[in-house]
Amino acid sequence: MARRIYHKKSSFSPKLFKFLSFVVLIVLVVYGGRSLYKSFKFNPQRLVENSILKENTFHADVKEIVSRSGIKAYYFEDKANPIIALSFRFKNSGSAFDEKGELGVSQMAAALLTEGAGDYSSRRFKDILDEKAISISFAAGVDDFSGAMLTLKQNQKTAARLLKLALTEPRFDDDQIRAVREQLLTLLKQQKEFPDSALSLAWGKEIYGSHPYGRNPVGDDDDIRNIGSEALSTFVKNHLVRKNLIVGIAGDLSEDDAKKLIDQIFGALPESGTQSFVDNALINWTSREFNLSRPMAQSIATFTAPGVKRSDADFYPLYIANEIFVGQGLTSRLSKALREDRGLTYGVYAYLSIQDKAQLIKGGFSSTADNFDEAKALLTKEWIKMGKEGVSEEELEQAKSYLISSYNLRFASLPNIAETLVAMQEENLGSDFLIKRNQYIKDVTLEQVNNAARKYFDANRLIWVNFNSTKQN
Repeated sequence: MARRIYHKKSSFSPKLFKFLSFVVLIVLVVYGGRSLYKSFKFNPQRLVENSILKENTFHADVKEIVSRSGIKAYYFEDKANPIIALSFRFKNSGSAFDEKGELGVSQMAAALLTEGAGDYSSRRFKDILDEKAISISFAAGVDDFSGAMLTLKQNQKTAARLLKLALTEPRFDDDQIRAVREQLLTLLKQQKEFPDSALSLAWGKEIYGSHPYGRNPVGDDDDIRNIGSEALSTFVKNHLVRKNLIVGIAGDLSEDDAKKLIDQIFGALPESGTQSFVDNALINWTSREFNLSRPMAQSIATFTAPGVKRSDADFYPLYIANEIFVGQGLTSRLSKALREDRGLTYGVYAYLSIQDKAQLIKGGFSSTADNFDEAKALLTKEWIKMGKEGVSEEELEQAKSYLISSYNLRFASLPNIAETLVAMQEENLGSDFLIKRNQYIKDVTLEQVNNAARKYFDANRLIWVNFNSTKQN
């Protein structure tokens, strides 16, 4: 999910580059998540069909546990390797919940929590992590503030102590604050130079307007300059609290040991804090197009339409419809029409975005400026066709087969499992979701998929935000 972040006082270093790359990733995931498809002919569906995973179902004995101090968690025991993975989120603590005048405080906190805690300086803290092969990381998304810990079983006490200190006694030393501030200010300037970032920011304003989702997720230039240790400490006190906490733990430890570890890390957190409230986003779904212009080698486009909540009855039918429309590999309708048959795009994608305050279908493509208009027209034609004609039985079965067969691939590592355990709780999917999920896919009917296609693939509610050197408002 997140990676180790290093900071130095100098204005630029390889470590700074790693941090900037990480935050750029946050921006792209929050506002775009544009698929980095390359031009080689990789077909994951064929790979999965030939895999031993094809007929397997993930049978996981996931348990809901409660620690002595009352902290709930999902727990999965795996003794294959002496490793423990912990994932956690603090709900309603991401960038959308930054207070006015402190936009960027959550991003700064995420970068600084591993820059020294308690009696450990930044260097000593990270030296221990390196010596013990422990990973501790934090990230601020739009909705939530998340973290992760990965450790060898033999070093779990050290890992737990350091993570607890990071959460409860962060140092927020002035020199580290200055370094992170400098990095974020540099990133704000660089956003204007990267077409993907510029498009993402323009998209956020066009879709969300003044809603907090429309903010720059990195923060505000003036606010970042003024955020200091007091604001950061207040953020931690009010947001990193047990009331907001969701925990997933997986690996080589017993149920009792998992409960003890959870208490060691999170037991000293405040029960609750003071937070701002964010309303649902009110989006104007009138079909329209907004174009940005800049001389560049290629054009990029983003399209958006209404989506569904994870708990909605239409979720799985729409999920499958989108897989048929523009799923993995080269067999989806858009990949075939835009890429294989015409060679109009370097890559095309779409996914269901299920953020707390807005649910969308979001997608996009990139192309040369000469091919842009044809690619966009063809995509719109396929969108309308999906809404009017739906899908065939053959397409449905092929999509189901891929979604079922490929599901086990996401459990290749303990950190992925721990993160999934958190998501299962956040979306109220139940502790038996990993076992039931494939059946949910199997149970979807052709009628349900085509009803969802008619309902959501509506060209009258399709919004385009484009970065095309041949277009200008």
